[in-house]
Amino acid sequence: MNRGHMNRMPNLPSPPGYETAYAQSYQLAFDRLAESDPVILCQRTGASLTPDSKLELAFLNTQVIVEIKQRTLDAPGHPLSITDKLPILHYLVTASGRPKTGKSISFKDLPEGAGYFPTFYKRAIGPVVHKFGNAHGDLAAAALKLGGNPIDLGDVGVSIPVFPKISIDWILWRGDGVLPPEGSILFDSSVTGYLPVEDIAVLCHSIANRLCENKAEL
Repeated sequence: MNRGHMNRMPNLPSPPGYETAYAQSYQLAFDRLAESDPVILCQRTGASLTPDSKLELAFLNTQVIVEIKQRTLDAPGHPLSITDKLPILHYLVTASGRPKTGKSISFKDLPEGAGYFPTFYKRAIGPVVHKFGNAHGDLAAAALKLGGNPIDLGDVGVSIPVFPKISIDWILWRGDGVLPPEGSILFDSSVTGYLPVEDIAVLCHSIANRLCENKAEL
């Protein structure tokens, strides 16, 4: 994906033509994986290598199995959408292995993030604020299904481990009768060494959808 086209990141369902671009990106990612040293790859990503040479990677409280030779990735019992699969592959081929810095940044602080932020807010932050704004206590329960844990930020905060080297923090503030509820998403500044900005946006959108779906099941 071209960073210059971030404002055209598709909604789901995806428009005609996106499947072709996705398929091309999918194959290119597997080309790069095929050229990688699996031991080094596992060190950088936190994935593990199975006895039959498959990669096993934690993703949102599930285990993803990647078969490089067969060019497949699956999470048994948890169907993966196309907007899950490509960020997973990009994480595997992009991961630098750099440690977390402990410095939190917002999406606006990411390369080109400020210009895309209004759309990012609409897709990733706004739905969670709307769904949990008057039921903050449900956020922790919804995040728990994704492997999330409470954190001491905002009125309610959760940290969701997306990949072994990436966690994303979701924070909500209650409205007070004057100001409406508000929310934020924070990343460790090392995130740019693991994923392109486009994939970070797609993942946050996907996680927002999962949180809202989990809320409906509480």
